[in-house]
Amino acid sequence: MSDGMIRVRVAVILKRGEEILLVKHSKGGRQYWVLPGGAVEYGESLAEAAVREVKEETNLSIKIEELVFVSDGIPANKARHVVDFFFTGRILSGEVKLGSDAILREVKFVPVSELDRISFYPEIAGELEQGFKEGFHGSARYLGNRWERQ
Repeated sequence: MSDGMIRVRVAVILKRGEEILLVKHSKGGRQYWVLPGGAVEYGESLAEAAVREVKEETNLSIKIEELVFVSDGIPANKARHVVDFFFTGRILSGEVKLGSDAILREVKFVPVSELDRISFYPEIAGELEQGFKEGFHGSARYLGNRWERQ
């Protein structure tokens, strides 16, 4: 059961034309794609965590731009609670290269139009496609509990 802690995560949307940078994870016998990012450490701002996590996973130095989405991940049994903050970002320097964490399998730019055809979590492919069309401008949106869709 839960330890009563809420896990805070950040993820970054990095675009290249009509493509988005994704990282493939392997956990619990499953492989799936995610936006680069990860857990916020104690004493670290959301932006600092996002910059650090992207560097660790992709070898890229980035600048955080706008907060675009916030979502929860709470399974029906309430065994965990994850709050995800999604930002847009801009690549400043570096070459895409997979980090050394044991769960990482691949990093690459993927066409946004293919997100609904791959195992991608959390399920925000529709929101990402719409964001690409609109340029990710406007107020940040709360997407609700996305665990139910996984």
